[in-house]
Amino acid sequence: MANILEDFIDANGIAEGERLPPERELAEKLGLPRSALRKLLAEMEANGKLSRHVGRGTFVGYGASGPAPRGNQMEIRTFPAEVFETRLIVEPEIVSLAAQRISPPELDELERILMRGAPPITLGEFEYWDSKFHKAVVAACRNALLIAIYEQIDIVRAGKLWGRLKENSLTQERMATYHHQHQDILGALRDRDVARAASAMRDHILTARTGILGS
Repeated sequence: MANILEDFIDANGIAEGERLPPERELAEKLGLPRSALRKLLAEMEANGKLSRHVGRGTFVGYGASGPAPRGNQMEIRTFPAEVFETRLIVEPEIVSLAAQRISPPELDELERILMRGAPPITLGEFEYWDSKFHKAVVAACRNALLIAIYEQIDIVRAGKLWGRLKENSLTQERMATYHHQHQDILGALRDRDVARAASAMRDHILTARTGILGS
């Protein structure tokens, strides 16, 4: 049965250290009852193929607790305040490009992501759908260098320090606020409104910064 999940990981290009979908979503995709899926996850964890973290989710391989890949040295040298500073520079520009270049199927996919990630949900589920939303927006900018820069930001945000910060700050109320802001971003993208998309993304990042670091 393990091959079913391993085939899913390979087919979807889920790399070492990346998070699997939430249990409910994964069970639906694999066509398994959740009890069978949990047994499968436990077996793969025992074999070192997965790493599970309460409240954060299940990761391929060592996940967030294992050794960092060679390209992930940035996590050692940076701090949350610097990450937010970088996000405020990069992501409003990314979403501005996305507003000009995003396709109708990509807009529909963002809508689907928001529907599946609507609170109330668990912390692990929220992190999964939040990551999916931002990655989908970034992909729509059609700029390989900006996509690569965002991937580095995402690597840092998947680290252990960020996990602790989010566990301590992400309430259902905050999740609902972030979800509403995601809807604002999507609305601006649908309208092809470059200025509104950039403003909505900036407001979202500022709200997240306050939620995690304080005012």
